[in-house]
Amino acid sequence: MENTTKKYGKALCFTPVVCYLLWVAYCLYINRHLMVPNHLSDHVGMVTNTIQNYGSVFAGVVLATIVTATILIYFIVHLARLRDMEAQEKIGWIVFMTFLAPIAFIVFWYAELRNEPDNIRVYQSIA
Repeated sequence: MENTTKKYGKALCFTPVVCYLLWVAYCLYINRHLMVPNHLSDHVGMVTNTIQNYGSVFAGVVLATIVTATILIYFIVHLARLRDMEAQEKIGWIVFMTFLAPIAFIVFWYAELRNEPDNIRVYQSIA
């Protein structure tokens, strides 16, 4: 793995979680006037606020999904290029990251990328 990949791996792993947290924060912001104790059960009000801001709510979740999918593809290519990892372990990581993407990226960084040496043996391509 190149030094740049090692350097930016941590930022890549935490980016999807930050994107989804920003989206949740925005959803809470548009419903902030309903967050008082007596109005929290006003489900119609929350739905109305969400519908009124549907474009931005949808754009936020789409942006977070695109960022997550891009990083997932990057990590799948990285796993496919590794020479010293067994195929079963690669498949396990790919399945784990596919189904639990934002949290799995953090686990992947702590378990694999953090301790990976700077000069690791990789295939030149995944073909």
